[in-house]
Amino acid sequence: MSRKLQAFILLITVIIVAIVPGEPWRPHFPTVAVTSLYNVTEPGTTFLVNITVIDVTDLFMWIINMSWDPDIIQITTGDQNSLKKGGIYYNIYEGPFLNNTRPTTGLRVTELNNTGGTITKLSCTYVSSGSTPSGNGALAMINFTLLKKGTAIIDINGPSVKHPGRCVLQDSSGNEIIIEVVDGTLTESGPPPIWTQFWFSATIIGIIVIILEVATFYVLIKKKPLSKKEKEETLEGVL
Repeated sequence: MSRKLQAFILLITVIIVAIVPGEPWRPHFPTVAVTSLYNVTEPGTTFLVNITVIDVTDLFMWIINMSWDPDIIQITTGDQNSLKKGGIYYNIYEGPFLNNTRPTTGLRVTELNNTGGTITKLSCTYVSSGSTPSGNGALAMINFTLLKKGTAIIDINGPSVKHPGRCVLQDSSGNEIIIEVVDGTLTESGPPPIWTQFWFSATIIGIIVIILEVATFYVLIKKKPLSKKEKEETLEGVL
């Protein structure tokens, strides 16, 4: 393999690393994700959406603002074991992630506008200090009803002041945890093709980078040493 080709391979490797926006080499933060549902087509269908935390450490409290298209979906009501607000039972339930460790306050909400498609400060916290969970789990579950076919984004959009557009997670010391957010989608269509998924693209790029680097390394270690005559000619060229 010529030196020009080796240089070209190394250049391509650098470009691939540079053009991918920090993925998959950047550090990942804990994530709060909303379930996505596909092929939901029958009006009147009810479905459960999980709000899940992933890779969190020392979680003590969470607060979430959400919105959705109220013409497509609304929160199902009527279950007396669910969250009560303004005399109405909204089918929203506390997830097991916090209360499996010890007692919590249960779910609380500042404002819930079902016809407008918004939740303001849905929250849960521990009643006192003590052990806290780490890892993955459901923070809450919301039961929605499909009103008509279409696509609705279930959007987490606050209420963090430090990180606008994200929800608030706090640890046992009262520090806000930096997080990523993944919104949910409800749609009559099927899931997107696998090649449009980021993890798939990142994996393919990573494989290409590894192959290029291994090929270059192999060529370098297999490169034939210069003969004595070639070394002398190279030295004479330098002098």
